[in-house]
Amino acid sequence: MTVTLETPLRTIADQVCDLLRSELLAGNHFSGSAMREEELAARFGVSRHPVRKALQKLALEGLLNAKPNRGMVVATALTEHVQGLLTPLRCQLELYALTHAAEKLNEDHRHSWQAIIRRMERAGEDQNAQEVLDQDMAFHQQLLIVAGLEDMLPVWQGIYSRMRDYHRVGNSKLADLRFVAFAHRLLLNSLFSGRLSKARADWESHLTNGDFNKRALASWQRQRRLAEKKG
Repeated sequence: MTVTLETPLRTIADQVCDLLRSELLAGNHFSGSAMREEELAARFGVSRHPVRKALQKLALEGLLNAKPNRGMVVATALTEHVQGLLTPLRCQLELYALTHAAEKLNEDHRHSWQAIIRRMERAGEDQNAQEVLDQDMAFHQQLLIVAGLEDMLPVWQGIYSRMRDYHRVGNSKLADLRFVAFAHRLLLNSLFSGRLSKARADWESHLTNGDFNKRALASWQRQRRLAEKKG
């Protein structure tokens, strides 16, 4: 199927990269399968050059591997490294960003995060697991953007991409994907509470699937029970 790309502000390579990243995070391409430039160029209706740039970026993010005589292939997600390596790395980067972002927060930033959460809510209502994951990614990337750490986004994306199966499996265990937006709204409220220590503690607990997520789930379940009684 031919895909029509938007005309930029973003480059063609960036658009191709975004579309392929979403597909890879969704598990639409099997581990070890080849990503051929000529086939992707024909699919997107572009030359091979932007496709090559997109594939190189995705390789840096850990979603693809370069193999001799095979070109780029889909990388295998190594979930055994999540708890011991990837989550601590992600925590360190996001908490560093949070400290810097806290000094710059304004209502425009809040509105940007709220827009992401609304998209997450709609995806949850549709039980669209991939869109929920895409908006989760956008929510956390926004923290680095507000902190002025855009140059660290490739590092963050590399960590997040290597955790893709972990996130996908975790969300698949939820009875209702709308909970993801609910938890992130609580996280946003904590960020804008004016209490940096609380925001850092809640953010870290969220990333490590700690007490913050347990409290959020309990609150969500109470609200759903009350809504069902009223209904």
